[in-house]
Amino acid sequence: MPIRPRRVVLATARVDRLDGNLLHLHRAITAARPDLEVVTLLEPYAYGLAGKLAYLARMCRAMVALRTARWFIVDNAYLPIHVAPHRRGTTVVQVWHAVGALKRFGVDTAIPLDEPEATFLHRYYDAVVVAADAWREPYAAALRTPFERVHAIGAPRTDLFIDEAALAAARQRVLAEHPSLAGRRIVLYAPTFRGRGRRKRDPQALDGRRLRSLLPEGYLLILKGHPNLDPSGTSTDGFDLVIDHRAELNDLLAATDVLVTDYSSSVFEFALLRRPIVLLVDDVAAYRTDPGFYLEPEAAGIGAIAHDSDEVARAILAAQVDEVASEAFIDRYLTACDGRASERFVTRFLGDRAP
Repeated sequence: MPIRPRRVVLATARVDRLDGNLLHLHRAITAARPDLEVVTLLEPYAYGLAGKLAYLARMCRAMVALRTARWFIVDNAYLPIHVAPHRRGTTVVQVWHAVGALKRFGVDTAIPLDEPEATFLHRYYDAVVVAADAWREPYAAALRTPFERVHAIGAPRTDLFIDEAALAAARQRVLAEHPSLAGRRIVLYAPTFRGRGRRKRDPQALDGRRLRSLLPEGYLLILKGHPNLDPSGTSTDGFDLVIDHRAELNDLLAATDVLVTDYSSSVFEFALLRRPIVLLVDDVAAYRTDPGFYLEPEAAGIGAIAHDSDEVARAILAAQVDEVASEAFIDRYLTACDGRASERFVTRFLGDRAP
């Protein structure tokens, strides 16, 4: 099978649609390089025998795409890449879906991965893209890639937060879909998961009913679960609005006044909005043990720290941004996120004209 010199593949095993970095890159590539053939492989992994067999069949198609692509771009672990080295004429680029990382991830967790992941996960990337120089070393370790192949050219998904017109349009899309948000102070609870693999689960620390009772009517409390979790296992009690866990998070962040989360990487893109953040870290000691931290939440200077629902309510009501700490955080961890990350990616890896 010959390599097709104009074929670009955007692939993910996380979700069944383009989102985040891949969505922004798709827009940038089709705008700057209309001569290229862009292929999307959006095939989330599934557990259970039937799900695994279906996934295996889809991965056979993905192997063909990998063998014939000039560029292969992923935003998470992707089985066809890791099982064996790819052809020299193909460039594989990892644009990890998270802008930064409070928690350790990939092959760099405090407790080592089990086999077979410990051996084959995150192998054979030609390049990794990060948001700032501060992430080059952690991402090199997490994604098993030499330091010199980790490039601080910015996270494409952050381009939205620098573009005032795009940001306003995103907010309007959310308000149009959910009219009840209009005129309210929007508080979004968007935590990350606990555990690994099929044992992933939602955190249990926040009492939605208690939090709702402590907030004035002018506040609207929204829940958005993690996209890789089954929403049936998440309690929705007390929330004014529950957003589809598969919905685009960046649009929702554009409409959010206060973000409540825990160890989620969403704090990085939300930091660019200079709006209040509350971190609910009741299990920080356990999280420090597994998976561990690159950046301790309580020392990050990114927002108010809370350990239960009452403390979350007080932090929301007193919400403010420490401008000095916020700018220092952005200057260190989001240096290259200036609204041109997608453009730089296309120029760096695909060139600015047809070959």
